[in-house]
Amino acid sequence: MPQGETFHRAVSKVLFISQIYGLLPVSNVCALDVEDIRYRWLSPRIFYSALIIAMNICEFGAVLNYVGQVAINFHNSSTLSLYVVCLLEHFFFWRLAVQWPSIMRTWHSVEQLFLRVPYRFYGEYRMKRRIYIVCSVVMLSALAEHCLLLTNSFHLSNMERTQCKINVTYLESIYRWERPHLYIILPYHMWMLPFLEWINETIAYPRSFTDCFIMCIGIGLAARFHQLYRRIAAVHRKVMPAVFWTEVREHYLALKRLVRLLDAAIAPLVLLAFGNNMSFICFQLFNSFKNIGVDFMVMLAFWYSLVFAVMRTLLTIFVASSINDIERKIVTALRDVPSRAWSIEVQRFSEQLGHDMTALSGSGFFYLTRSLVLAMGTTIITYELMISDVINQGGIRQKTQYCREF
Repeated sequence: MPQGETFHRAVSKVLFISQIYGLLPVSNVCALDVEDIRYRWLSPRIFYSALIIAMNICEFGAVLNYVGQVAINFHNSSTLSLYVVCLLEHFFFWRLAVQWPSIMRTWHSVEQLFLRVPYRFYGEYRMKRRIYIVCSVVMLSALAEHCLLLTNSFHLSNMERTQCKINVTYLESIYRWERPHLYIILPYHMWMLPFLEWINETIAYPRSFTDCFIMCIGIGLAARFHQLYRRIAAVHRKVMPAVFWTEVREHYLALKRLVRLLDAAIAPLVLLAFGNNMSFICFQLFNSFKNIGVDFMVMLAFWYSLVFAVMRTLLTIFVASSINDIERKIVTALRDVPSRAWSIEVQRFSEQLGHDMTALSGSGFFYLTRSLVLAMGTTIITYELMISDVINQGGIRQKTQYCREF
C-alpha cells in the first residue's frame, strides 16, 4: 500500500459524489488533512441536504394522500416503503455526518500505526483501487437499472396513451404514469419533468449507495487487518520475543476499538440496507409468480432489477465479511506458533481473538459474515415455498394490462 494511502483519501471522492444527492453533508470532505473536515450546521451542504429531504417529505405526503384515495394494496405499499426507506437513509446519513469528523480523526490516528515500518511492507491490499472498482461496478449497474426502469415507464405510459385512447401528450402521459400521486393534485407543466426526475434520482440513489458505503467501510477496515495478518504470517513458525506479540496485540486492540466505533455509527444504515434489500427481493419474487406480462421491456426491467438486488446484496456481504475472514486467518496463524515460543502474550492474544466477534453488524441483530448468505438464502427459500402454496404457478401469461383508473 503506497505511503499515505489512508481511508479518508481513498473514499473522499466517493463521498463527494454522494453529497450531490444530499447525503453525508460534511464540509471539506475532500480535504487532504482530516483535521480540516468539519460539520457545520450553517453551511450550503446542510441547506442543500435539508432542501432535498423537505422535497422528499412533500412527495411522500402526496403518496399518502393518493393511497388514502385509492386504498392501500400490495403494490402501492411497496411505494410507501420505498419513500420511508429513502427518508430514513437521508436522516441516518445526516446523523452520521455529525460524527464523521471525529470518526475520521480516530481512524486516521489508528492508521498511522500501519503506515510506517514494518506494516508498509505488507500493504498490497490496494484499498483505494478496491473502493473505486466496487463503487464503479455497483453504481454503474444502478444507473443502468434506473435508465432501464425509466425506459420501461416511457414505454408503458405510451402504450397506455395509445391503447386506452387517452387524449394527452406523450410527456403528460409520462407524468401521469410516473407520478399518479402528483397528477391528481398538480396539473402537468413541461418544466416540472426535469425537476421531478431529479427528485426521483435522490430517492433511487441512496438505495445502492448505502450498500456501496458499507462496502467501503469494510474494505478500509479489512486493509488494516490484512496488514496485521501479513505481519504475523511473515514470522510463521518462528520463535519471536514477547515484545513482538505485545506490540501486535496492542495494534489488534486498536483495530478492534475502531471496528466497534464504526459499527456503532453505521449499524442503523446496515440494518436498514439489508432489511430493504430483503423486502425488495421478496416483493419481486412474489411478483414473479404473477402474470407480469409478455412485454419484453417489462420483463427485462423486472428481471434486471431483481438480479441486481440479489447480486448487490451478496457483494455487500462478501466484501464486508472480509474483516471477519482475515481475523480467522490470524487465529489460524496463531495456532502455528511453536510451543517453545508460546508465552503469556500469545495466550492473551489468542483468547481475545477467540472470545469476541469482529464484524460489522445490523445493530446486533446479525453480523456481516459469510454465514449470513446461508441465513438469507434459507429465508428466501422458505418464503418461496410459502407463497407457492397460495399462488397459482401454472397461470398462463397474458398481455400486460396498460389501462389504469386514477
